[in-house]
Formats: sequence, C-alpha cells, structure tokens
Amino acid sequence: MATSNKSFKSIKVNMFFFFLLLAIIFWALTKFSKQNTASISTSIEYQNLPENYLLADNNPDKIDFYITTNGIDFLVYKMKEPTVTIDVSKYFDNETKKARVTDQELKDELAKQIGYTGSVRNLSEKTIDIKLQGVQSKKIPVVVKARVNYKEGFRALDSIRAKPDSILVSGPSRLLDSITAIATKEVTFENVGGAVSKKVELVTLPYGGLVSKVKQVTLIQEVAEFAQKKMSIPVTVINVPENTIIKLIPERITVTCVMPIEKFSTISEKDFEVVCNYAERNTEENFLSPNLEKFPVYAKNIELLPKKIDFLIFKK
Repeated sequence: MATSNKSFKSIKVNMFFFFLLLAIIFWALTKFSKQNTASISTSIEYQNLPENYLLADNNPDKIDFYITTNGIDFLVYKMKEPTVTIDVSKYFDNETKKARVTDQELKDELAKQIGYTGSVRNLSEKTIDIKLQGVQSKKIPVVVKARVNYKEGFRALDSIRAKPDSILVSGPSRLLDSITAIATKEVTFENVGGAVSKKVELVTLPYGGLVSKVKQVTLIQEVAEFAQKKMSIPVTVINVPENTIIKLIPERITVTCVMPIEKFSTISEKDFEVVCNYAERNTEENFLSPNLEKFPVYAKNIELLPKKIDFLIFKK
C-alpha cells in the first residue's frame, strides 16, 4: 500500500513538470512570434574598387537601422552580427569620380543581404559618400635575400637573381615616394648540385595603402660542376720601342683556373690573352709583370705562373 502511494505521488510530480515545460514552450513561442521593432547593427565591407583608386580613411565601417521582425529572427541577428558588402564600382560615377550610396539604395542593399523582406528604417547613415583616393604606380627593384650552399665541386655560374627583377606597386604618391625596393623572404638552399629555380614570397609592403599584384618571384641561378684546368698561354708584349726586339723568358706562362667541366672540351688558348706592358717594366730588377686581359666569364680563381717574366733586349 505504501509503495502504491509513492508511485502515485511520483506520477503527479512528473505530470506537473511536464505541463510546466509545455506552458513555458507555448509562452516562448507566443513571445518570440510577436512582431517587434528591433535595432540591428551591421558591419560594412567595401569591394571591387574602380581601377586606379584606393579606399581612403574614415569611411563608415558600421551602420545601425531598425526593422520589424519576430523575436526568433531578432535573436539570430543579435547572435551573429551581419556583414553588408558594398560594390564600390556599382556606385562609382565616371564623370564626377565619386561613389555615393543613397538612402534608398542603402536600404535595398541591407534588406537584400540580410535576407529581410520588410521595411528598413532609421538608418544611422542616410547616405554614404565613399571616400576614394587616386593611385599612382612605379616599379621598384626586388632585393634577393637568399643564401646558397653548394655540393663539393659545384659553383654558381652567375649571381642569384629574381624573376621578375622588379614589381609594379600602386598607391598614394606620398607612400610610393618612401619605398625604394622590396625584399624576398629569407631563404637558404642547401647542398645545391644543379640549377636553382624556386618560387619565394615577397615580404609584405610596409604600408597598407600600397598594393601590388605580384606576391612572389622566382629565384634563379645557374650552377655547374667545376674542376681545375691548366693551360699554356703565349705572352704578348705591348709598347715596345721602335727598332727594339724583346725576347721573353719564358714566352708562355701557365694559366690555372677552375671552370665548368662541361666547358673543358670547348676551351682553347684563344679564349685567354696575357699581356706584358714594356712601359710598366720593373727597371730595377729588370722584369715584366704578366696581366690577364681576356678570359672566359665562367673561369674562376685564375692564377698566372710565373708572376715575373725576364726578358732580353735586341736592337734591329
């Protein structure tokens, strides 16, 4: 009998809470389904600017307005602030070079983009005159910030360079005047045994008002395997007085250099020219100094031996 009473009381308590919950649900539905006038705040973003124009400072970035809606929609708007995008080119007048969004146009944009079919009222910004500023452009050079470590026996045939080697930057003239170059992000190439070709990001332009379509460049460098090569090259004497014959001892010298292995078969003594200037001879010790006047650009670490050349003088 006691157990039966307890079960009956438990059922009564559960029914009470059920009907209480049901009443709360009906109250909430009734409350939120009523139409109320509510204030909504939205962020403004500007896009699709006319060519050769940038967005100036102090343009409105937020707008408040009133709509009549039910509580559920209002709760959605409050939980996540909507964003309205303004297509600047759509409102740009090519004759006046100005962009204006009228009161009605702004209401239409707001209603369309937030998905509201009613009337938008009491805008905090009645008309938006979008402030623009004309831009100028100039080319600035790209400064390469790269370090290359080569495999043993490999060397660069040229300096590492950027392609393109300059970029077009646009912005207000006061900002353009203050920028003279743009650097790549720092990069290191390790154990390089072949040509370098790598895309690298450019650093961010120093001012928000400057823009460029180029965000990255390609770093390029020719690399080849080098080896030492020795060649015997004849020596030419210049500025010899008339009726005088100079006999060099020796008449040929050894040119030692490192060069790409692939060039070994094409190189010859005609690619080098060694000259002694008689007018610059050492008169005290009576010798001539050889100078390398011509050599291939890819020949590195060039050394001439001997460094002093004796000579004999004969009169014609």
